Amino acid sequence: MTRRAKPDAAAGDGRPMNIILLGDPASGKGTQSARLARRYGMYDLDMGREVNRPSVVARYDYDHTTAIGKLTPTEIVRTIFIDKIAATPPTKGIVFSGTPKMIGEARLVERLLRGDGRRDPLVAYLHIPVREIRFRTEHRRVYVHGRPVRRADDTIRALANRRRYYRDQIAKVVAFFRARYAFVRISGMGTEDEVAARIEAAIARYEARMARARTSL
Repeated sequence: MTRRAKPDAAAGDGRPMNIILLGDPASGKGTQSARLARRYGMYDLDMGREVNRPSVVARYDYDHTTAIGKLTPTEIVRTIFIDKIAATPPTKGIVFSGTPKMIGEARLVERLLRGDGRRDPLVAYLHIPVREIRFRTEHRRVYVHGRPVRRADDTIRALANRRRYYRDQIAKVVAFFRARYAFVRISGMGTEDEVAARIEAAIARYEARMARARTSL
């Protein structure tokens, strides 16, 4: 059996690809970001994982913030962006898993990527219908000590707050990135593999456009 070669995440100039994967609540951002990180050898900047570290949780009321569906204080998120982007080798691309969520954070990410000499990212947005958001948040579970439990931010109150934050804040972030980077909207419906295939097809089209642009210079 012939083994399929690992996809190349580097541009023609040798710099690795970066992806900002945003999306609706419960659209599968974390799952797809982890797949992208494995497939393309990228660093998975999962803000949900980072803010749940003991050293970070000690700095604010994590349980209360999560339970009511509020965002992590932006000063904490900004510090994580600065530290993680600086710590990622320039030979390794970054996939931003559902983050940034605030316009100030988006501006910071743009400055950090540019200042670090990294490639402009491809920005992808996973969208699902409102009814699907409700269904997924009501039924999804995470494993804690080997037992499936409901996420603390999947309550009715938390979901209402998160939808309001997404409507008010993510729209601004998307508009900011669309004005600067390549942007693609992708359906998050279907199986995990089907969604992954759509994302990878979008990446392939993006890389092909970049290659044509380089050869035309």
